[in-house]
Amino acid sequence: DVSRQEFQKVYDRLDVTVYECGESFYNQKIPPVIDEFTQAGKIRIEEGGAKCVFVDGFKVPLMLQKSDGGFGYDSTDMAALKYRLFTLKAQRIIVITDFSQGDHFAMCNKAAKDIGWIEQGQQIQHIGFGTVQGEDGKRFKTRSGDTVRLVDLLDEAVGRMEESLTTRIK
Repeated sequence: DVSRQEFQKVYDRLDVTVYECGESFYNQKIPPVIDEFTQAGKIRIEEGGAKCVFVDGFKVPLMLQKSDGGFGYDSTDMAALKYRLFTLKAQRIIVITDFSQGDHFAMCNKAAKDIGWIEQGQQIQHIGFGTVQGEDGKRFKTRSGDTVRLVDLLDEAVGRMEESLTTRIK
């Protein structure tokens, strides 16, 4: 596990300032989001008790609460979006993930617009990049712990660039 100090070294190296909020930061913010969608008449309770928001143009709903009462990515991402819009007062939010999550974030963004969270001038968008794969060609799963560390990628890039420049100079 990479320590906070190691992360800070990477951020310093990239000249990036990060205010980190892990997924658990949003847990207490999820029930008010569900309440807001419920009061707006946008929640549909599915068989088993799951609380879902159906968004026009999408085949599957956002599941704001699972039938067992738990929360998943949909609920966390909606709570994070509301926090960024209302607490941080973000004017522009760009979420960058693997391209395969594009529909999910498009649905979150549309649900936020539908409930009136987006004010004139505010922009939210998703930017998807290609799938990050290992040497075996399989997609990395961040929760498995088998991913390549960013600091290692940076070191590799610097090393390759040095080698390339040295070769060109000769």
